Amino acid sequence: MKQLLALIALAPLVACTAEAPPKLDDQAALGLGIRNAVLVQPGLISSGQPTEEQLAALPELGYHTVVQLRPADEEGTGWEEAAAAELGLTFVRIPVAGAEGITEENARALDAVLADAGHGGVVVACASGNRVGGLFALRARYCNGAEPEAALEQGKQAGLTRAEPAVREILGLPTGE
Repeated sequence: MKQLLALIALAPLVACTAEAPPKLDDQAALGLGIRNAVLVQPGLISSGQPTEEQLAALPELGYHTVVQLRPADEEGTGWEEAAAAELGLTFVRIPVAGAEGITEENARALDAVLADAGHGGVVVACASGNRVGGLFALRARYCNGAEPEAALEQGKQAGLTRAEPAVREILGLPTGE
């Protein structure tokens, strides 16, 4: 009986000493130097391609999910799945091959991944952030009901640059051509 009471007395101590998950640190994640990284909203970063070292630093900063928009056969990518698995990161690849891959279907796929991400930060990456911004624009329009101009602005804030004419066309906005 004394042993049982001793174990019961230690239970709160064990529960209190369990390691807490890392606190989400958006500013430190942005400070990693990932190309074109921008904070879309707390816990959600749009960026270019992270390096192996930058990827390895994400879990300690509370980021647990990486969404890669570059196809696995695009130069400089394809290594992330194995690295993410070793780090305990959730890794999802939505292959977006250039501006023609910025589609409503891919925007909805990204929205589903973000809805499933749970707690912890998410990094959505491509080579430069341009495709990420394009999908964020379409996600704003088709998943969140934003008006076309507002959706385009959200895309620009998330990294949309060179693919803007294609995104404008999809959103039914003048392309300026």
